Amino acid sequence: MRVKKNKQIIKKTMNRAQMSTSIFDHLQQPALVLDSEGRVIIWNEDIVQCTGVAAENIIGKGDYAHAEALFGERRPTLADYILAHDSPGSDYSLLAHDGEEMLAESRIPLLSGRRVNCMAAPLYDLVGRQIGVVETFRGVPGERPIGGSAGVPEDEVQALARSLPDMIFTLGRDGIFLRFLWTGGKEMGLDAAGITGRTPRALFPADEADFLTRSARRVIDTGGVTSETRSFLWHGEERSFQITMYPLHDAAGGIVAAAGIARDRTRELACERALQEISRFSSLYLDLLGTDIYNTSMVAATIIGMLRERLSGEEAELAQRIKNTIEQGITVIKNVELLNTLSKHRIRLEPVDIDAVICGQIKRHAGIDIRYEGEPCMVWANPLLEHLISNLISNSIKFGGMGVQIDITVMETGDIVTLSVTDNGIGIPDHLKLSIFDRFSQGRKYASGSRGLGLHIVKTLTNHYGGRVWAADRVPGRPEEGAAIKVILQKC
Repeated sequence: MRVKKNKQIIKKTMNRAQMSTSIFDHLQQPALVLDSEGRVIIWNEDIVQCTGVAAENIIGKGDYAHAEALFGERRPTLADYILAHDSPGSDYSLLAHDGEEMLAESRIPLLSGRRVNCMAAPLYDLVGRQIGVVETFRGVPGERPIGGSAGVPEDEVQALARSLPDMIFTLGRDGIFLRFLWTGGKEMGLDAAGITGRTPRALFPADEADFLTRSARRVIDTGGVTSETRSFLWHGEERSFQITMYPLHDAAGGIVAAAGIARDRTRELACERALQEISRFSSLYLDLLGTDIYNTSMVAATIIGMLRERLSGEEAELAQRIKNTIEQGITVIKNVELLNTLSKHRIRLEPVDIDAVICGQIKRHAGIDIRYEGEPCMVWANPLLEHLISNLISNSIKFGGMGVQIDITVMETGDIVTLSVTDNGIGIPDHLKLSIFDRFSQGRKYASGSRGLGLHIVKTLTNHYGGRVWAADRVPGRPEEGAAIKVILQKC
């Protein structure tokens, strides 16, 4: 019943197009709220005064209508970037990014010519679903404040506060709560109404209460925005709150108080810590398992190699095939370790002779028909380039068999080098050419034991080297006659 009631409150509050005042008028600065589809659902009185656009003329409109009213052009504002879970574009200079909230200076001034800082943060309902985003505007330091408001009806404030899971409060310079609203406080036996008119020490431990008081005074004195996540023992358990404060202006533009929002992040942070611990143990397990399998496979490959030297004819060829199969398993282990390395470390590029790397890999794949005629050629890469070449050769063997014919060419054109590895195997259908580089893709006939890591490694390394990779046909237009993988690298 409680969730249903809150949904009704949200719907009633958010859909009132005629709303001219809301809790956001209490901020005493221009503010708007977009729903999850990017439509304007709140346009407070201060933003009406700032833009000259009445609420009834913009409520319900999307397609960046709010940006046109503010800046004279339809483009994403900071609120839209929050909805898209994206970083702000070139029109903004990011000043702070704490959690899901962003503070940025708009490089494009308002239609009035004033330069503004924009603050945007997501809004959630009580079950954690994002229902929209709020964006506020204030003049940059040194410019006169924009907007001004004339109060807020208490029933509007109470209605919206009940729909949000966060603490909403106002602190004066003297450290007294001028307003305190928190629906979640009832679950802890807290009387929110009894907090108003008292200091934060009536609610929080002494150190956290003093932090709130100091932060409010700093916001009032400087006109800045502060946001910090605090963890402390409260009501017998460790709790974490992300606390953000904004300055509140009076009609004359003076800062009279600090408005705050405190979001309980206890469960969220606990889940993050649990996932980190699971990831740590998983990495340790994989490292130990990979080392054991790798060592065992290396011993087996060495023994098979020694046996092959004592055999001849078909028996020697069979021994070589067993050795190649074991080495492919070793390559899988190396690929997993390599992906782990690439995800944790930044690659530093250096000159590498691609000809020497190719020749080294051809020797490792003895018994395979690999045709290559090259000469020294330096490219920007690193020692991991051998994994790129090895995976291209292994990919051809995997889908062409031990009797596959592989052709490798290196072509220099201006500042780039194009590496081509072609084979006469089963080829790659056109509809799979883009997806075969995805992790765990098994597009080429789903070979037994395939994990789809080989070509993903090739793409990952190529991206790190600043190059490009794609799949083509050995014979253009005839995919059934074999495949070609082409890689562009930067020439030294």
